Amino acid sequence: MRGVSREHRSPGLAERTVGEALRSFAQIMGCPVAYLERPRAVTVERIHDPQPVVRTFLREAIGVVSVPSPHAVSLALDPAQVQELLALTRQDVAAGATLSVRAARLVVSSDPASVSVIDEQTLSPTPAGMAVLVYQPMAEAIDELRHEVGDAEWRANGTSSLVMRRVGALRGGSLVALASAEPAEGRLSRIRVLVAPGFSGAGIGELVLHALARLVLQDGLVPYVRLAATDLTARAMARTVGFVTFARGLTLQVTVAQPGFAPA
Repeated sequence: MRGVSREHRSPGLAERTVGEALRSFAQIMGCPVAYLERPRAVTVERIHDPQPVVRTFLREAIGVVSVPSPHAVSLALDPAQVQELLALTRQDVAAGATLSVRAARLVVSSDPASVSVIDEQTLSPTPAGMAVLVYQPMAEAIDELRHEVGDAEWRANGTSSLVMRRVGALRGGSLVALASAEPAEGRLSRIRVLVAPGFSGAGIGELVLHALARLVLQDGLVPYVRLAATDLTARAMARTVGFVTFARGLTLQVTVAQPGFAPA
């Protein structure tokens, strides 16, 4: 891969995978891929993207902060504010945390910062069958699982109806785990996993995650997951399947302050 030094290559991942992931993140951030290949701390403007969000990307000494088009909202970050956002990205900051920038407030989204990816080189052997796999499970079975896990868990890991693929696991005729792959951004496709209460730690999450990761790889895409530092079960599951820590990144919603706003 052009321009990426050895110290910035993720152990175990193929060079092609690292290149595809970086090009995809560059597309998401709205910057040249070269910005993600050499140590730097820069701000870029997404000229043709009106979404009122700030995105950060951090990979070792590489830090990029992507801000909306100035036609949407003008932030004009100074170097100290860029460093503050990158420092925030290094932490496992709670969803809803806020940062004041000039006349705007940035609110951290619910997505965990840590990003791990997988490819054919790091994918583990197929786990032993502890459940029956079902591909594209029926809506009724998904609704039952949604009821079992509750609204908060569903919002975090159930995804929306805009899902590219789903793999579920059946035990006793009931859907007890579900892995969902979202439409690709560039070559990256995010996978989320739900496991019914009482089945966590039984290896069923690994089973559906492995099966779906393999399918996404067969589609020529790079699967990735986002992992919270406090979710030890999810981190162990991803590590067992073969996901490798790649980068960190936050999404922060931008709200423009109303008259009389006092920074926090």
